[in-house]
Amino acid sequence: MDKQRSEDITPANREIEEKIKRMLDPSLPDEPAPINPVQPLEKPNKPAKIIAVSSPVELATNEVSAAPTPLVSTTPSAPELPSEKKSIFADKSKKIIIPISHNDEEISDKPASSKINQSLTDKPDAKSESKKTTPPKKELEVKSITTTDNSNSAEELSEKLNKTIAELDQQKPDTEEVEPASDQIDFDEADKSNSDKETTDQNDKKLLEDKIAEPEIISSPSTDKAVEEIVAAEGDELLEIEDAVRETDEPVKPVKKTRKKLFPSWKKLWAKPNFRWALLGVLILLIIAIGFIPSSRYLLLNSAGIRAKSSIVVLDQSTQLPLKNVSVSIGGTISATDKDGKVNMQKLKLGSTTLKLEKRAFASVDKKITIGLGSNPLGDFSLTPTGNQYKFMVTDYLSGKPIEKVEATSGDASAFSDNKGEIKLTIDNKNDENFKVSLNSESYRRENIDIIPSDNSVRNIKLVPSKKHVFVSNRSGKFDIFSNYIDGKEEKLVLGASGKEKEGMVLVPHPSEPVVAYVSTRAGKTNKDGFTLSNLLLINTDDNSTTDIALSERIQVVNWIGDRLVYVLISEGTSANSPKRYRLMSYNIEDSSSTELASGNYFNDIIVVDGKIYFAPASAYQTSPPGLFRINADGSEKQTVFDQEVWNIFRTSYEDLALSVQQNWYNYHIGDKAPTKQNAAPSNQTSRVYIANPSDKKNLWVDIRDGKGALVIYDKESKKDTVVNSQSGLSYPAMWLNDSTIVYRVKTGQETADYAFSIDGGTAVKINDVTNYVGIDRWNY
Repeated sequence: MDKQRSEDITPANREIEEKIKRMLDPSLPDEPAPINPVQPLEKPNKPAKIIAVSSPVELATNEVSAAPTPLVSTTPSAPELPSEKKSIFADKSKKIIIPISHNDEEISDKPASSKINQSLTDKPDAKSESKKTTPPKKELEVKSITTTDNSNSAEELSEKLNKTIAELDQQKPDTEEVEPASDQIDFDEADKSNSDKETTDQNDKKLLEDKIAEPEIISSPSTDKAVEEIVAAEGDELLEIEDAVRETDEPVKPVKKTRKKLFPSWKKLWAKPNFRWALLGVLILLIIAIGFIPSSRYLLLNSAGIRAKSSIVVLDQSTQLPLKNVSVSIGGTISATDKDGKVNMQKLKLGSTTLKLEKRAFASVDKKITIGLGSNPLGDFSLTPTGNQYKFMVTDYLSGKPIEKVEATSGDASAFSDNKGEIKLTIDNKNDENFKVSLNSESYRRENIDIIPSDNSVRNIKLVPSKKHVFVSNRSGKFDIFSNYIDGKEEKLVLGASGKEKEGMVLVPHPSEPVVAYVSTRAGKTNKDGFTLSNLLLINTDDNSTTDIALSERIQVVNWIGDRLVYVLISEGTSANSPKRYRLMSYNIEDSSSTELASGNYFNDIIVVDGKIYFAPASAYQTSPPGLFRINADGSEKQTVFDQEVWNIFRTSYEDLALSVQQNWYNYHIGDKAPTKQNAAPSNQTSRVYIANPSDKKNLWVDIRDGKGALVIYDKESKKDTVVNSQSGLSYPAMWLNDSTIVYRVKTGQETADYAFSIDGGTAVKINDVTNYVGIDRWNY
């Protein structure tokens, strides 16, 4: 153990111990050699040793303790030094700087030098003992002790040293923690010994080792390494948090540890030249493959999910007309042609494939094609008929002219009429059984024909309009409503009379829909004065259902505008001088809603021009200024056309209105800002009632020419009037059944009947006798 402790003593400590022994033992020889300066610190982390004795000593140390607790000897007497020893301190001032700090170390952890000092002290200082158990937290002031030349005794030097240390102990430390001190104790002694430390006597070492009990320093390399790794791992994160706290007041979010990516990012890959060159090479190879090798090109594009589309038209080779319901297959994608023989196919794979066309009674077609990028229109393909063909000639019932695009069907077989009205229907009838052929067109009634397979003659078929004619007849003694086709077929009772109807009924069919507006007294209701009320019904001629719209003292239908019925009613129970007695209304057959467009005590005139309503309220009992106004059927875009009261409106042409304003006359051209004053009244003061056909391209109106009624057609495109028929008694009401067929009234002393006429030619055909009723006519209030 002594050997182990002897090896742990550093050379600096051995030098100090030798000097202490020489001072304490006068018998030991002095070392006159000059004293070397204190060596710099090599291991700052090792506790330093501070020794304070009662006699002048030469102190030297290599390291300063982080927080040593000094011990001061209070021995009253000490051996007096020989005269030669005193010469060491003669003519020299010695300055000893002692840093004093405190920590929570136990007394047992004191440096060995302090233990030496304690062994030399008989009575430890009371203040020093108390400071051992109460560790202060602030570094105390560093004092310096200066010895002068007249310090001739060790007793005086020891007294001064003890006094200085006692003063330092009396200082009260603050509560702050003191960082470990690493300052080196500076000894300014000119007489420091510089003798060789290795020649120290072993007996002196043994004596010193008995008095020194230096604590064993425990060191573990594995523990130090683990601590260093923890500090290195968490140091950066702690520093980032501290920096963030200093820079912002916002709470610092903990740093999330992210997983290490399995693959490098695109940015890092792109930064590598080899990667860029490899990618460029792959792209060049792809471009070469796509541009020069079709199979590779289509394979790559198909793999990428790129698809194309294609279109084809299939015709009957015998007629060169479109074939409907032809099965078309391209690369496994199957579709069928429409009525125009055309089919559009989507999502087709690119490259070489097979086109297949199949239809019963026709030869199939197989053809190799290539589908490329884009739309791929394949053009027209003709199929050769292989079955039996049957011919039909279709013409208009009234005009006798051929009808184009009439479809003949039988099972899955179909064919269309050409511009001559001829149809060639190919049928695969292997059993030679009788079958039916149906002829269909949008504006004509469906015709069903029985066919005998052995009969190959041409069949002439006359087609009539698909819309029925609706009329009133009292053949039963009551006013019933019937419907039939213009050839008199399929007559049906639509609405039976109640027996309360009076003459003067109003019947206005919709231009294109199977709906009729009907005004009568069939409800049989009266007002408080006993006056019979009129009611407005809508009749659906397909199912004969009715809808009640209004009940009033009087109702007049103005016209149909789209899906809205425009009418005027006199409100029941309203006084004669009320500004709301007359109400201009519209009813929407789509949502069954009614809208009030205008009101007044009376309307001087109302007319519909090109889908807009022009009305002139009377000035009597009005709260607003009178004038001529224009409004849409839904109540929108109400505008003032003229700011004076208009008494009458005469439609002198399709685009002009003659306005009577007291004794003055004005002309208003449709679309102008204001009417223009005229010098005289118009030559003909009969207003025209124009009625548009379903396509709104032509308008009919009735005129009296040479004592006969004339049916006149106005063409909106050419802006010309053409008389298409003239007949005695020809008058309103008149209506369109389709774009070319008109029904009008003939009223003479011999008959009251409705006639059908085609503007494409031919003669008028009587439909049936009717009871006279009113349709769209002039304003008659």
